[in-house]
Amino acid sequence: MTAPGRPWFHVRPVAPGAWLVAEPSHVNSWLVAGRDRAVLVDTGLGIEPIRPVAEATSGLPVEAVNTHHHFDHAGGNAEFDAVAVHERGVGLLAAGAPPSERAAYLAHTRALLAAAGSYRALDQRFFHLLTDDADPRPLPPAFDAEAWVRSGPPAGPTPRALHDGDVIDLGGRTLTVLHTPGHSPDSLCLFDDRDGLLLGGDTLNSGPIYAQGPESDLEDFARSTARLAGLARDVSLVCMGHFGRGVAEPRYLADVAEAFERLVSGDRSVEFRVQRDCDDVEVREAVFGQLSILVGADPPAADPVR
Repeated sequence: MTAPGRPWFHVRPVAPGAWLVAEPSHVNSWLVAGRDRAVLVDTGLGIEPIRPVAEATSGLPVEAVNTHHHFDHAGGNAEFDAVAVHERGVGLLAAGAPPSERAAYLAHTRALLAAAGSYRALDQRFFHLLTDDADPRPLPPAFDAEAWVRSGPPAGPTPRALHDGDVIDLGGRTLTVLHTPGHSPDSLCLFDDRDGLLLGGDTLNSGPIYAQGPESDLEDFARSTARLAGLARDVSLVCMGHFGRGVAEPRYLADVAEAFERLVSGDRSVEFRVQRDCDDVEVREAVFGQLSILVGADPPAADPVR
């Protein structure tokens, strides 16, 4: 059982001139508007057109910024006239994702939808945690799964290269680029200098933070999240790239930074459990009070796996 009759995108305001544009249970994109134009931070999976949603919501011309090159954050790039990504992601974005990676994600999506009815019933009866931000929608009737799996690198404009410290001017509102490698070498966050929104991409998440990929680097992650924690006094809201709890209070930045510091320092009190990621690959999940972090499947010999 899935939730019928609901649009693929769920849109809601989170601050003045800023909206969550969610593909619930998949990707959270973020729309931020100034006086003259708006930026869509990440363009999602490309399962349904996202540009019309962003333009209708903001009422302004919209450009796209990718927090990193992964296909689930760049799937709608071809819809836009202007796209930007960190300089280290320009070539990675052009290379695209192999069909096998897309096929694995589609299998994950179908498994998620198959489980959604039971989860929804349990939540309604006992837990009361499921919101429109997280409640998964069925795949759209017109979605061509075969074509989506086969689709190559995102078409569209050649992306503009962003650098740490660049400022994106929206008219009366600016977004500052923060290079935050860890999840991938090109990962970036954007800081809204006017209202204090921190747009975190996959550097920050409320579900498991993905640090298990071949491009991921735990020490980079620790440095990047420590940097973000140092900005907490200027942050009003943390906006994250995945899962149903898309927003968090500034204190969460310290929680994430502390978790990564414990991992890289070899803290032996960290609890691990076996988990599978969205590609159905077995990994380890380091469990902390407010979050968890996925790391590689092979622990050191003395690492306690539970």
